[in-house]
Amino acid sequence: MYIVPISSAITPLNTMSQNVPETASAEKTPSFTDVFSEVYDEVQNTQKILNQNAADIVMGGIDDLHTIYNNITKAQVSLETFIAIRDAAQQSYKEIMQMSI
Repeated sequence: MYIVPISSAITPLNTMSQNVPETASAEKTPSFTDVFSEVYDEVQNTQKILNQNAADIVMGGIDDLHTIYNNITKAQVSLETFIAIRDAAQQSYKEIMQMSI
C-alpha cells in the first residue's frame, strides 16, 4: 500500500517487507547469557549511581531531587527486569526438567 504524502517533505511509508535491512539476517541472535549479563551489568550500574547519589545528598552536593527520584526509578525498573528474567529462566528450567523423554 502506498501512502500519498501531504507535502513534498514527507516521504511515503514502506511496508514491513520493504523495511528489512540486508544485515538483519546476518546478525547473530544474542544468547541468553549475553542478555542476562547485560541486564545484570545495568543493575550494578544503576545501584552504583544510586549509592553515589545517597552520598551526595548526605554531603549536600545535590540540589535537584528530581534527578535522584529518576535514578531511583531507573534502579527499581532495572532490578525488577532482572528478577523477571531470572524467574522466567528458573520456570523454564523447571519445565524442561519435568519433561519425560
